[in-house]
Formats: sequence, structure tokens, C-alpha cells
Amino acid sequence: MTEVLSQAEIDQLLRGESGARDTAYLLEDINDFEKYLLNRKIEKEKPYGIFDKDVSVCRFFEGDKNENLLEDIMRKNKEQGQGNIKIPNTDITLINYSFCQNCSTIFSFKELTEYYRNPKPDPRYTSKADQYRQDTRVYCHNCGAYFLPSLVIADKTPENEVQFLCRVQTINAVEKYFDWRDIRVLSRKQENLVEKDGRKGIKNDVYLKRLDEKPTLIANIIQYTPFALIMNLIDGSNVEKGDLIFDEWKQPGGSMIDFLEEPLRPPE
Repeated sequence: MTEVLSQAEIDQLLRGESGARDTAYLLEDINDFEKYLLNRKIEKEKPYGIFDKDVSVCRFFEGDKNENLLEDIMRKNKEQGQGNIKIPNTDITLINYSFCQNCSTIFSFKELTEYYRNPKPDPRYTSKADQYRQDTRVYCHNCGAYFLPSLVIADKTPENEVQFLCRVQTINAVEKYFDWRDIRVLSRKQENLVEKDGRKGIKNDVYLKRLDEKPTLIANIIQYTPFALIMNLIDGSNVEKGDLIFDEWKQPGGSMIDFLEEPLRPPE
């Protein structure tokens, strides 16, 4: 009797996801990783999230006075002790490029994080969890406009950029990417949900090289991963070592994990 493969299985075989993956970016070591992040020829991704089409996007390589704005953001990040993420054993820094396109108010990494934790309520979303995971916009408290922030990849000087996502949006997008291939990772896989002293965590069972089509997701995972664990991600040992995603333990009630565990419903 001939075995019939599902479309998901066919897709996995074509993409090499059931075995060794045939990829242009093997990401086997730090040198591969540097080349990958700095390569501006990688096909651009469509913006992540659900938002109004006319929302402005922060683009470092297309804007005016971009160097000055980036310097101001970096300075504010440094003063607040957050952001300006350095990748070990490289000269690469990840910097949030985030400012209101309408009034030029800059947003630090800390301010972005605080906003994404408590976004301006949008009645189109049926629950806070849905908005938390899908609404990638930032609301400007100064003038009321919305914008999509970017993440600049600098090797001493800016070389590339991708969309900036918060922690939950990053995890959600990674899970959806693998869901489409009928593969369960992170919080979608029950055995990855762990508890310790009343806190919850999610084991990181994602190999970065399987995300080579999605530089936005790779860069955002890296920016939220503690310095000491970044090399585990790059060499792929994070899975065998049982690292938690972002090395975070969360208290129940309004935490990252609670938002991920609620069922996803699209806005009406």
C-alpha cells in the first residue's frame, strides 16, 4: 500500500525540515552569523502583526537626519541602562530605531518595552492577549500617531535593519512560522512549559538556522537573549542545554506566558 504524504509533510521534505536542511545560511559559527545579519540582500519580509496599512514605518536607510536620531536613541538607551544590545565576539550591536514619524518624539528601548506591556486599548481586538501578540504598532503619547519601530543592525556603523518586535510578538511569530509547517515549538509544545518555585518558563527548542528565511525573528530573539546565552543560540546548543527562551521565569497572572497560553483570536 502506498503511503500518501500530507502537504505539510511534503513542504517539510522540500525544505529539509525533516532532516538536514539545505540552506544558503548554515549559521554554524559566529562568522556565518555575522555575514547573515549584515547581508542586506536577504529578501525583505512583510511587516509582522495586524495594523492599519497607513501606519508609518521607521526606516533608517530611507529617512532624513537618521544618524542624529539613532545617536539620540542610543544615548537615551545608555542613560536608562537598556537596549544597545551587543552580540558577543563581534562588533555588531542591535539598536531600536524608534521615533514618531509625525512629531519626531524618540522612544528608548525601555519606553518601547513599557508600551508593549500596556498598549493603548484597541476595541478591534477581542482580548488584551490578542492585542499584546498581534498589535506591533506603538502609540505616540505626544501627538496620538502610530508607528512601527525598527531594529538597526550596526557593525560599528549601521549596516542593516529589520522590524522591532516585543518579546511576546517575537515568540508568537516564531511559533506561527513553525505552525504553518506543522511543527510545534516553544509554548505550542506542552513539554516545553516548565515550572519552578511557582514561576513559569518556556524551553527554547528552536534552532536559529531553521529560521534563516526570517532575519527579523532571528534578530529579535537575539536582542532579548541574555549576553551569556547568545552563543548557545548561535551554535545551536540551546536545545541540548535546555535553555529557557530569553532565560525568563515569569510569575503567573498577566505574564508573557499567560498571554501566550490564551487562545488566539483575530480582531473583528
